[in-house]
Amino acid sequence: MKFAIVRLACIVLLLGTAAVAADAPKYGLAADNKIAAQALVRKIMVDNPTLLTAGMHCVPPGGTVQKIVASTLNVIGKPSDPPDVEVGTLGFTQINPNLKVPKLGVMLPLHDRSGKLIGALALAFKFHDGEDEAKYLAEATVIRDRVAQEIPDLTDLFVAVP
Repeated sequence: MKFAIVRLACIVLLLGTAAVAADAPKYGLAADNKIAAQALVRKIMVDNPTLLTAGMHCVPPGGTVQKIVASTLNVIGKPSDPPDVEVGTLGFTQINPNLKVPKLGVMLPLHDRSGKLIGALALAFKFHDGEDEAKYLAEATVIRDRVAQEIPDLTDLFVAVP
């Protein structure tokens, strides 16, 4: 009897976990993201070995919500968090140290080649307490400005690439 109750409890727990997992949002894999924005994110990482992660947040053509359109993480299609949306729409920069991990997140407005605001660029650097945040902000700005020169306009980020 005791064994049957424990077994039943395990089955209920497993079913409940499966139901939660089934309801969890599913986002695209970075490796499966075959658009120009993802190619740019890969290039950013190759060219900047001090980075831990990188990602682009934009409103896709025809869309109404800013999303992660390219990333080193498997979150493609995830709606941007409100602070990220503000960077992408209002054009200011956020610096977020995280000493538990240790990393420094820098979220900058992303522009196309003409200077038009098209979203946000998220960069995370290896960072330790006491380091100069301004140094990383300057590095992030250089990266962002270099990337902007490779974006003729927003729609070009969504062109399929091999």
